[in-house]
Amino acid sequence: MPRALAALLLLCLALAGCKGNRAEDRAALGIELGRKGDLGGALRAFDEALAADPNNLKALYNSGLALLGLGRGEAAAERFERFLALRPEDAKGHFHLARARLREHRREEAVRALQRAVELGFSDWWEWSAAGDLEAGLGGDFRFVQLGLVVAQRAGIPAADPRPGQGYVNRPMPHANLPGQPKRRCVAGDGQEVACAE
Repeated sequence: MPRALAALLLLCLALAGCKGNRAEDRAALGIELGRKGDLGGALRAFDEALAADPNNLKALYNSGLALLGLGRGEAAAERFERFLALRPEDAKGHFHLARARLREHRREEAVRALQRAVELGFSDWWEWSAAGDLEAGLGGDFRFVQLGLVVAQRAGIPAADPRPGQGYVNRPMPHANLPGQPKRRCVAGDGQEVACAE
């Protein structure tokens, strides 16, 4: 009996090992397919990895990226939430969760996820500036601008110096009518006075 029990134990350990290897192999294949631009194939490989191991961090994170690339914000958010349940202190996970939330038009949740990413030390300026979806959805939000400045500072990106002669709305000062200055007079080619173009 002890021999049969030992054989059964070895079989269970071998199967558990295969399960882990299968998940890792499928996740690695998904990453390879994703790098080649085959997001659908990558997602299928990640799903197979997650079927073998539902907590495979590589498959959870990268399937979220693939889903974002396929425009499936709600499914991507679900994957990033599962990933963050296992790794709550992962700044990039929160960053991509923000992108997924924004795809769902959940701006406040997106801002909170970005704030959390920055609190956790997110400093990848290239990834921040490459995320056009964030700029498009939150570009007018002062909180997003502030967070971007923190990320840029951490990444060592120097703040842009104002150009000489620029006013608040990025219009050269000579075009502004300053107090005590006579109104500008613009003349067309034939000598007629016309409205000045800014």
